[in-house]
Amino acid sequence: MESEKSFFGRQETLNLLKRRVLDLKEGYRQNLAFLGTPYAGKSFLLQKFISDLDDKEIIPAYLDLEQKDFRYLFTNFAGSILYHFAKVNDFPLHNDINVLSESIKKYLPQTVRAVSSIQKLISKKRFTEAYSQLISLPEVFTLESGKFCLIVLDEFHLLEDFDLQDVFQELGKRIMTQKRCLYVVSSSAKGEAKKILSEKLFLLFGHFEIVEVNSFDAKTAQQFIAQRLGNIRIGENLKSFLFDFTGGHPFYLDILASRIRNLSLMHRQDVAFLPILSQAVEDTIFNRWGVLSRHFEILINSLSAGKSPKEIYSILVALSNSQHKIEDIVVACDLKKSFIRQKISRLIELGIVEKSGNFYYLQDKLLRYWIKYIFQKRLNNIDCDPKKQKVDFRKEFAAAVEIFQMASQKELSLRIIELLQCFGNESFNCQGRRYRLPSFRKIKPIKLRNANNQSFDIIKASSEDGLWFIILKQDSLSEKDVNLFMDESRKFNQKPQKCVVISLDSLEDNVRLRALQEKMWIWSEGELNLLLNMYDKPYIIQ
Repeated sequence: MESEKSFFGRQETLNLLKRRVLDLKEGYRQNLAFLGTPYAGKSFLLQKFISDLDDKEIIPAYLDLEQKDFRYLFTNFAGSILYHFAKVNDFPLHNDINVLSESIKKYLPQTVRAVSSIQKLISKKRFTEAYSQLISLPEVFTLESGKFCLIVLDEFHLLEDFDLQDVFQELGKRIMTQKRCLYVVSSSAKGEAKKILSEKLFLLFGHFEIVEVNSFDAKTAQQFIAQRLGNIRIGENLKSFLFDFTGGHPFYLDILASRIRNLSLMHRQDVAFLPILSQAVEDTIFNRWGVLSRHFEILINSLSAGKSPKEIYSILVALSNSQHKIEDIVVACDLKKSFIRQKISRLIELGIVEKSGNFYYLQDKLLRYWIKYIFQKRLNNIDCDPKKQKVDFRKEFAAAVEIFQMASQKELSLRIIELLQCFGNESFNCQGRRYRLPSFRKIKPIKLRNANNQSFDIIKASSEDGLWFIILKQDSLSEKDVNLFMDESRKFNQKPQKCVVISLDSLEDNVRLRALQEKMWIWSEGELNLLLNMYDKPYIIQ
C-alpha cells in the first residue's frame, strides 16, 4: 500500500488518533483537525491509521475531497460505511454500492433505505437535500448497527466548493448529535481551515482539537534521509544542510533523496558528497522540468489563476527578498496598501504566507529559495544564455551551503546576537503570546557561573524601551540557574524590562514554572528556529 511505503515518523500523532478512538468507545468524544502545509504527509498519516485499524466496532469512512464532486462524496461516504460493515462481519464484499446495499439489506434495513433515499434525491439533482441526508447517515447507521463510526474528511475546506447551501453549518449540526461518530478533518489551507473551524464548526459539543502536522524536526528528517538513501551514505553535515534547506519538508526531502540515490548509483558511488547533492538540487529545483521546479511553478500559477498574476508575483518576490512588513511590500511592489492586504490575506488562508503580529513571511524555506533565486530571475531575465544561468545558480547554491556550514560552526551566543541584530520593532505571536522585538542599540555577551562552577552565557541587550537579558543554555536549565540569574540581574542599576530563557534542552516542569513565576519568556529550539526562519537564517541544529 502506498501509505506503507511513504509513511515515516509521526508516531505521537498516530498514538493520539488511537487514544481518541479508545475515548470514543468509552463515551468521550474529541474530534480532531489536522492542519499543515501541503504534502506534509497528512493524507498518508490518516490512510496509515485506517489501514492499521483492527477493531470490528469501528467503521471508517475516508473521503479525499480534492477535485471531487457530490456523486463521489455520496458513493465513498455511504459506500465506505456499507463496505466496512460487510467486511468486519465477513459478508461478501462488493464495490458496487447497489449490489452491496442489496446484500446487507436484511441486516441494516434502515441504513439501506436511507442510502436509497439519497440516491433518488441525487437523480433529481436535489443535492442540498441529498447532502443533508448523507451527513445524517452515520447516525442512522450507528443507532441501527450498534457500531461506532470514524469519519475522515481530507482537505475538508473544499466542501465549500460543492455549491451546497450552508454546507458547514449543516455538518456542524449533525456532528453535535452523532455521539458515536468521531470526525477527523484535515486541511493544507491552514488559515482558511481555522476560520471555518472557529466560525462555522465552533460546536457546543464535539469541538475540534487542532493538531499541527508540519515538517519533520531535525532528528526525524535525518533519519528519513538515511532511510530513503538506503545503502548510500551521506555525511552528517550534508544531512543537516538538507534539513535546513528544505525546512524538513517530507515531500522535498523525498524527492531530493531519491535523486541523490539515483545519481550515486549512476556514478557507482556509495557515499554522496557535495557535488552529488549539488547536481540533485540542480536537476530537481533549477531545471525547468525538474520535479520540484514544476511543483512550485504549478503552485504559483494556481495562486494567480489568471487574475493580476504580475501583482501576485511581485508580492511573493518581495516576501522572498525579506520585505516583511506591509509598508515595505507596498514600496517594493508599488501597489496600493488595500490591494496588498487583500492578496496577502488570501495567501495566508491558503497557507502560503504566515502572519505573526505585524510580520509576514514565507514559512516554506525551499519555496522562498526557489522564488528568490530561480523564479525572480526568470521574470527579470534579459540574458537568454542558459549556460550562464546554470553557472550562476551553481555559485548561489554553493554560497548557500557555505553560509549554512559557517553558521553551524559558530557559538550559540554569536548566532543569537546576529539574530537580535535583525530585530526592528516587529511583533510576533508564539504559543498564544504576543512579543514585540525592539531594535537593540547595544548587545553584549557576559558569562555567569552556577553552584557547580559551570559557566553559561547571558546576553545583555539594550533598546530605547529598556534592558533585555537572554539566558542561553544548550544543556538543561536548573532552578539554581534561574536563582543565580535573578540574583545577578538585581546587581545592575537598571531593572531588566524582559528576561528570556533560550533552552535547547527540554525543561523540567518545576524549572519552567519557576521561570514563568519570574515572568521570563521561554524560547525552546522550536521558537528559536521559528525566529531564525522568519529572518531567513539557518536553523540551529542540535
